[in-house]
Amino acid sequence: MMVDYNNIKEYLDWTAQKAEIKYNSKALNFPVLPNCLYWAFMGDNIGSEEGKHRPILVLRTYKNSPLCSVVPLTTQRLNDGYWYHIDLKDIHSSVLCEQMRTMDQKRIDKPYRIKGKIAKICASDWDKINKQIKWLYRMTDLK
Repeated sequence: MMVDYNNIKEYLDWTAQKAEIKYNSKALNFPVLPNCLYWAFMGDNIGSEEGKHRPILVLRTYKNSPLCSVVPLTTQRLNDGYWYHIDLKDIHSSVLCEQMRTMDQKRIDKPYRIKGKIAKICASDWDKINKQIKWLYRMTDLK
């Protein structure tokens, strides 16, 4: 097996950062709510998985649970025409529906703010995202 040693430093840096998040994170001083945007540490992931520090959209939070379901956003609008990439109407980002995941809220470090308020997406964008997620993650019939 060949190892690309050019990426080892990034991986080791992420491992140190992940340990810091896991063992030294403080309680959040802001609410984590559905339909709100935040910045989160997604990690140094494998292959095409989204990683790094990036904006996310919280789809669902769970009462009395540190977990939330999220989709990562790009930092620039893609305009690539893929049906599973939703270009947001009022925010210069695209939602990567195919990258939905559940993560611990400890990974969230701050709200994504627009004019001082935690950013939210509009109802039409929420409907488009919901439609794509339903299509992407529906179970097929067993045969």
